[in-house]
Amino acid sequence: MIEKHPFAIRGFHWVNFPILAIMIWSGLLIYWANDLYAISIGDITLLHFFPEWFYQALNIEQRLAEGMAFHFVFMWVFFLNGLFYVLYTFISGEWRYLIPNKHSFKEAWQVLLHDLHIRKTIPPHSVISSRPTI
Repeated sequence: MIEKHPFAIRGFHWVNFPILAIMIWSGLLIYWANDLYAISIGDITLLHFFPEWFYQALNIEQRLAEGMAFHFVFMWVFFLNGLFYVLYTFISGEWRYLIPNKHSFKEAWQVLLHDLHIRKTIPPHSVISSRPTI
């Protein structure tokens, strides 16, 4: 198996997965603390995104402070991970592989046709022959 990206790039991306899961959870805690969002016409509320029975069935308490604390802490972790990713990309020279070349759009079109099951042949794989060294 040929690894397309170095370990550091894969690591930065995998760190994002739990961070974003925690940020979604904490965002829901913030939202559930004050359910403002609804579909209304004038003073008549047609639909709450989470009706009252939902909160009672799952025994969801209003935890605004906890949600905001988790959200802001992990926002900084997410930011620092992104900053380290950008710094690594520029220092290592990996930024060169992010810029499309003259074959990128043709290859993307071939992948799209294959994924939509319009073309049965597998698109050709281009192999990066030399990677920049740190």
